[in-house]
Amino acid sequence: MNKLEVRYTTLRDAFTLFGVLFYIQVIGFFFGLADASSLDAAEKDLEGNVVNQICGLITLLVPLFFFIRNKVFISKSFYRNNAFLLIFMLSLAVSISWSYDPVLSFKRFVALISMVFFAGFIAYNYSLEKIAFMLGCTIGAAAFFGLIFALVRPDIAFIYGGIRDGAFKGIFPEKNAGARLNAIAILLLLPMIRQRNPWAIICSLFSLIAIALAQSATAVALIVAGAVSYWYFLTLIRLHINRSLTAFLGTTIVYLLICLFLYGNYTLLLELMGRDASLTDRTLIWDLLTPLIDAEFLKGYGFGAFWSSPGAETFINRWGYIGNAHSGYMETLLNGGVIQLTALILMLIEALTKHYRAVVADQSARFHASAMVIIGSFMLTNYVAYVVPNYRSAEFLVFCILALSFRHHHVTYPQLSPATLHQRPPAKALPPDSAKA
Repeated sequence: MNKLEVRYTTLRDAFTLFGVLFYIQVIGFFFGLADASSLDAAEKDLEGNVVNQICGLITLLVPLFFFIRNKVFISKSFYRNNAFLLIFMLSLAVSISWSYDPVLSFKRFVALISMVFFAGFIAYNYSLEKIAFMLGCTIGAAAFFGLIFALVRPDIAFIYGGIRDGAFKGIFPEKNAGARLNAIAILLLLPMIRQRNPWAIICSLFSLIAIALAQSATAVALIVAGAVSYWYFLTLIRLHINRSLTAFLGTTIVYLLICLFLYGNYTLLLELMGRDASLTDRTLIWDLLTPLIDAEFLKGYGFGAFWSSPGAETFINRWGYIGNAHSGYMETLLNGGVIQLTALILMLIEALTKHYRAVVADQSARFHASAMVIIGSFMLTNYVAYVVPNYRSAEFLVFCILALSFRHHHVTYPQLSPATLHQRPPAKALPPDSAKA
């Protein structure tokens, strides 16, 4: 009798694809087509989604089993290389103890840690080159499906009514988040585009068309700033300046001074992009939230609990339910106060520093330069959007993959069947991790 034989790598890749499709909300989109729920936005947000809960639990338990089997949690290097990320996760967990809604905060924490575990699974099993190509092409394919829906179901793919009337969102639930994710996909694929990889070029083209239809100035700014920054660091790499820490540090300071100059003239830049100084009323939202932040400035309202707290009622009555502060830093202050904000900033700096050191060490420098630019873009967009630590944002998944680092030699292969073991080639060392310092 013939037996169905499945290699471990096939199962690993299938699970990875499932998780990526879940977190870029492709699975949620198709289930949402059949959603007949009568709950409003606030009720849906607080109630949760059964499909998301099941998928999230899978992306938590499978990597957890994998990490236990491979003894990741007893490795000192795991804690040393990811110290500030783990401190930030600890600050989220501790905030449950003083949360205005501990049950809701616990649910939010489980959802977030599921994404972090899944990101760790990817970072452990794949090289940075493969990660960039896989994520970039998958997001580009999602943009392609959105463009198809624009032809057959424009009522789903486009926004009708309001100030965003006619803007394209595709299969993503929110047009700005989808446009930013497509911009990140292009930045991920830049090294492959430079090598004229046809799949990278095609997928980037789909993402670019989706951004143009979405009319997102933020996404356009991300692509322009990211591409110019990548070209700058790529030029330094080609001139071998990155091999000298002093020279590379000096050129980096020049780059930062240019960024500070542009920041000093951001009002002019907003006018050139056709954006108002209030950032589509974001500054008004922040002004209303500031007194509420000051009321719990030290430790916040608990992770994800502000929008169900009594303090949020005044804001909701004035502005309506918006789900988040439209700024990752403001939302973090609401969640965990200045303590959690400090941990967040340290985590972002740690992630950026890992890739900077890898560029200096000339380890896959082109890809680490791209990762460095992407993390820098997250630090900027987090000012005007809830990106980090938004467990519902695929951008946060990308950040966690790039931020986590592991030191390992071999993945332990489970014994699927004697026949499979007999046919499997000798074990090979895994490629370098995604952010090896």
